[in-house]
Order: sequence, then structure tokens, then C-alpha cells
Amino acid sequence: MVAGARGRAETPILRTAGLNGCRMREPDLSVILVNYNVGALLLGAVRSLLDQQFAGPDGEDGRLEILVIDNASGPTDAVFLAALPNTVSLFRNDRNLGFATAVNQGIEQSHGRYLCILNPDARLLSGALAALLAHLYRRPEVGAVGPRIWVDEGRTLLLPPEPLPTLGSLLRSALGGSRRGPEDRRGRQRTMRALGLWRAKEPIPVEMMPGTCLVAPRQVFDRIGGFDPGYFLYYEDAEWCWRLQRSGYHLAWVPAAELLHYYNQSAQQDQAAAGAHAARSEARYVRRRYGWVGAMLYRLSRRAPGLMTRTRVEPLEGLVELGRLEGPPQLVLPDGSGSQERLIEVSDDHAFAHTAVSVAESSTFQFPADVWVRMTPGPYYARCVDTGTGRCLARWSWAKPA
Repeated sequence: MVAGARGRAETPILRTAGLNGCRMREPDLSVILVNYNVGALLLGAVRSLLDQQFAGPDGEDGRLEILVIDNASGPTDAVFLAALPNTVSLFRNDRNLGFATAVNQGIEQSHGRYLCILNPDARLLSGALAALLAHLYRRPEVGAVGPRIWVDEGRTLLLPPEPLPTLGSLLRSALGGSRRGPEDRRGRQRTMRALGLWRAKEPIPVEMMPGTCLVAPRQVFDRIGGFDPGYFLYYEDAEWCWRLQRSGYHLAWVPAAELLHYYNQSAQQDQAAAGAHAARSEARYVRRRYGWVGAMLYRLSRRAPGLMTRTRVEPLEGLVELGRLEGPPQLVLPDGSGSQERLIEVSDDHAFAHTAVSVAESSTFQFPADVWVRMTPGPYYARCVDTGTGRCLARWSWAKPA
């Protein structure tokens, strides 16, 4: 049971498929997927789970339970839900309750000693669950783990785990940036950390793992609770990771476990609504973590757009503008200092606060075509960084038309 009754359903849920009838032995791992109108991708996620092999804590073959919580998807998803294997437990809400509440429903209905939250637009690669669980078995002080996340089939672009959002970082974002020197230092630190994550072979402590794929012992959820149902979408994972660490647990990123994420497919169906959810969730996160003083400062910052425009970062210096592109760009990379290895960062943010990264050794970088087709219209930025010095060698911008 999720502590504090966080996972209690707000409306009845209907079980339409069960796990092998009577249950002789409890599963070692329960995987919870929340679906909202991405049924085709959901089937791929489930297939990737069924292909996984892992050991249970007792060393025997691991027993897997899969639960799908459908948040009132439209009629076009009905055919995909009907095609789920009969070993999958399907629950259907009569309205969209949001991601956090649906996850908590799945936790309450599950039976595994370990729990995995998995996005339906994700696909686990071979050996991922085995690597994640093995680390949890070995390290009882670790409360949750997550995998290496790629955004393209060729494993070219990596999504490195982000640090927890802080009041300072959110205020800087709201106020339009900060002075060039501190921002440059922060940028170099992010860049070199991303390079370390790219090269990593062993698990690394992190501040946050996204809800894309998060694996934890059930006892952790029992102790700190599930996701806060006050978050409809976004920030529920950040707040949960903050609570986990406040309770004395650690988080670990396990690079031997790999996952392909077809990024943000549910949210893209209504970008305006997703943006409104993100804004409300961000404000809630600040209030929960920093109290009324932090919430007041945050509200003031949101009411003062452009206050720091004269001291904001100027990302256009040396920028090569590629204009409106109908297809993925190929970037010509300048030489670095010594090694030909260079880090490529791609973002929809001119300050590169959130990036996908790649390491290139050739003279060009071809942006992955399968990522391009999933990108929403709008401006994008890329930069090439010397891996030896952290110095930016080149930067580009382009726009993907509607």
C-alpha cells in the first residue's frame, strides 16, 4: 500500500485483463505504464518488457507483472488496448486523472516486491531490467535507479539525467538569465558532466531520475509515498526524488541499462494544455519544497518578465543561423584542441538548460532523422564543445516549420 493513501483512485477503475488467473507466487517486479492516446507505442513498450530476462532477489528467474492504467484514451486507442497480451492487467479510467494519480492506482493494484514506472512511449533495450535490479539488490542504500535514455534508434543522442530544479535555477529562468560569467561557468559544468555521463561504465549517483523509467523497492514507496496527485503532469518525479533523498536514500543512474524514449508523445497532442500543466506543476513544486517564502519569490519573478534582459546571456554571438529546415541538419564541426572528440549539445532552449548530447569524432554531425520527425515545430539550437577545455567551438540555430 502506498503510504499516506496517495495512490487511492479518485474514480472507479475497471479491470479488464488479469495476470494468469490465480496467483501462485508473487511477482518480483511490477511495471506500471500510464497510457493516454499512445496505444501503438504502448504495445512496443510491453513487447520490450516481455523480452526482458532478469533474476529475482533470490537468484531464481525473475517474475514480472505488467499493469496498464489507461487515462480515458480516445476510441482510436481501443484496438491497441484490445491487442495487449492477456498476461497484462489493464485498468481503464473513465476520465483523465493525470499521470501521478494513475501511477498511484497502478502501485495500489500491483503485487511486486520492486516497482517500475515506465512511460508507454519508451522501449527497454536488452538487459535493462537485469542491470537496474542487480544494482538495487547490491546497494540497499539506493532508493531508486534509472537507465541511460536515448532519443533515437541509432543511440546517437543521449538524454542525461538533470539535477533537481532549485529555486535559484527557476528564478533565473523566469527572470531571463543571469550575468555572463556565472552562466558560462554553469554551462561548462553541465557540459562536462554530460560528457562524464556519456563515457560512464559504472553507476553514478544523481539527484533526479525522470519518470520515464524509475525502478525502486516497494518498501521505498511504502515509506515516502507515491507521486503527489496534486501534479497532473510534470514535476511529480522531481518532487518524489527530492522526498526520497530527504528520507536518506540515494538515487543512481545505471548506464548498463538502456532505454529508447520516443519523447513526450502524449503531451504533444495538446501542447497548450501541456504548457499550462507544466506551469501549474512548477509552481506547486516550488511551494512544496520552499514554502510560502519561496512561492512568493517565484510568483514575483513570473510577474517581472525581462527584468534582467540587460544582463541576460547573449546566445547569438557567433551563431550560424540555418533558417527554416525541411529536414534534419548536417553540422560541419570545427577542430578541437588535440583530440577530434567533440561534444554536441542540442536544445530547444537558447541557454541550453536542458539538452540532448552526443559525442562526435568525425568532421560532421548528422542529426538523427527519426528524432526530427517527432520534433514539434519551433526554434532549436545546437553547439559543439571541445571535450578537453569545455570551450564552445561553434553554435547553430534553425527552425522546424509547422
